[in-house]
Amino acid sequence: MRPALIPILVGVALVVTPLAARAQSAAESGVARVTSLESGRRAAMVAGDVKTLGELMATDATYVHSTGLIQTRDELFAMLTRGETRYVGFTVDAVEYRSYGETVIATGVQSIDLASAGKPLMSRSRYTVVYAPVGGELKMVAYQSTPLTGIVTREKP
Repeated sequence: MRPALIPILVGVALVVTPLAARAQSAAESGVARVTSLESGRRAAMVAGDVKTLGELMATDATYVHSTGLIQTRDELFAMLTRGETRYVGFTVDAVEYRSYGETVIATGVQSIDLASAGKPLMSRSRYTVVYAPVGGELKMVAYQSTPLTGIVTREKP
């Protein structure tokens, strides 16, 4: 390597290293924020708290249930308000987060205790949820769950 290049390479490293560290720190901050938002979303689902869900979700968010039913945010809220589906509890395993700028995608496995049309059900699925900046805040913009192979949504014994 030519000696004249060494100061240039050191200068580039001095500029790039802090930028990379800031980007990593921002990504970790986004993941921590989404972890908290997801806990709040699940608690709000169990409570049927559409006010809190409204604060967490973008107005144009889509919600795809493990049954394949796709709902807008307002359709989901109406279903919860009418009590057609009542979420009892969530157990979440193996969550992984990926950051793309300010957008964070979480994927994991979940078990959901719920009641639909008055029937108690248990669902185990893999899910993906996307949080993106909307109006300066991270909001849930998309959610989809898929039943795990060999495990179907079924009535609880």
